[in-house]
Amino acid sequence: MEVIVKFARRHFRGLCFCLALSVVLVGALQAQEPPQTTTPQPAPVSVLKEVSFQKNEIAEQLQVIIKIEGPFLIETFELIAPKRLVIDFSPVTMIEAQPITQVNDVGVLNIRTGQFQSTVARVVFDMDVRVPSHSITTLPDGVKVIFWQEPLPQPQAIEKPEVKPGEKPGPLVPAIKRPSFIVRGGPGLTFFLKPTFTASTEYQLYGETATITETFDQQLKPVFDLSLGKTLGSKWTVGLGASLQLLGILPTLDASLPHPFLFDEYRSVTYKAGELSANMWVVSEAGAEPRQVSALSSSMWNIYAFGLYSLVQTEKLEFSVGPVLGFSFGTLFSLADLQISETAPYDSQSVSIDSITFLENKFFKIDPGLLVSGAYSLNPNLSVFLSLRLHYADVMLEELARRTSLFRLNFLVGLQYGF
Repeated sequence: MEVIVKFARRHFRGLCFCLALSVVLVGALQAQEPPQTTTPQPAPVSVLKEVSFQKNEIAEQLQVIIKIEGPFLIETFELIAPKRLVIDFSPVTMIEAQPITQVNDVGVLNIRTGQFQSTVARVVFDMDVRVPSHSITTLPDGVKVIFWQEPLPQPQAIEKPEVKPGEKPGPLVPAIKRPSFIVRGGPGLTFFLKPTFTASTEYQLYGETATITETFDQQLKPVFDLSLGKTLGSKWTVGLGASLQLLGILPTLDASLPHPFLFDEYRSVTYKAGELSANMWVVSEAGAEPRQVSALSSSMWNIYAFGLYSLVQTEKLEFSVGPVLGFSFGTLFSLADLQISETAPYDSQSVSIDSITFLENKFFKIDPGLLVSGAYSLNPNLSVFLSLRLHYADVMLEELARRTSLFRLNFLVGLQYGF
């Protein structure tokens, strides 16, 4: 029994020694192994592989496919002068597609590729003058871009006039747009068709009858006109207007004067307008004090309504004619008093005028007429117009108990604005 115990003790000590030796050997081996290091994996590289296009003849569309190998993001924007569509791909570091692809279809001229930045590849679409519409769709391996042209606006249809049986259809005329309102104004000249007005006055001188004939000459006078019109439909224009007519009257006196000593012996004396200006006076109908003037000048206003019917209409020219109805008011003059003096030998050259007084005759008269107008368009709103307006007014001068004619033709040139 003692021998067995001794044997067991000897073997247990050997086993412990072996275990301790194994632990020491393993620690030494681990100390001699080099430390393990982790190598970072390289980032994925995206490549712009290809740019291709195809025309869909049925839908009249251009389809462009841009193939990308690897992950990518896109950013799109448009440029002008010249017009371009730009698509940026990132992160894309390589380009294998062709640098330029000619298209010349559906408004796309060329497709260009290039490395915009180290991680940004750019695709540029050069556009034609008529820029097409487009849509962009992202695919798993790239981008699809579709281009198409929007239809052009259709021209406005022209209504065909109804043709009755047996009638020949007339030519189709496109409708011309007319402004709703027109304002026109300008200066002009008035031609008096009866420019000379004469009136005779008789009074007693030296026991006999003296006769004085006064002559007023109108001739050409300036006029200023302003009017506002409203268009009705495609042909008619109606409106109101006002004209200021300047009247510079030049009187001439022809006198038949009896001789102060010889019976039935008459002398003829003529006084021109310039010879009267130093001794000329005017008195109003209201009986105010006479005032001295150098010339008989006055004005006449004409307020009228008009209607114009368009006979000729084109995009640039319009010719129309119509009636005018209004009233005129102003002043005319007639001789009121004449003071003369004479010296020996009492012939025609011996008679001089000390003073001459004219009476103002105010009038208000209905003034009908006819208007002929032509307008040439400078732009959609502004035109140059030329008009002829014929007026007739018959004015009664109470002092002379006779009528005077204001039969006249206004010639006007000015500007017309439509809105």
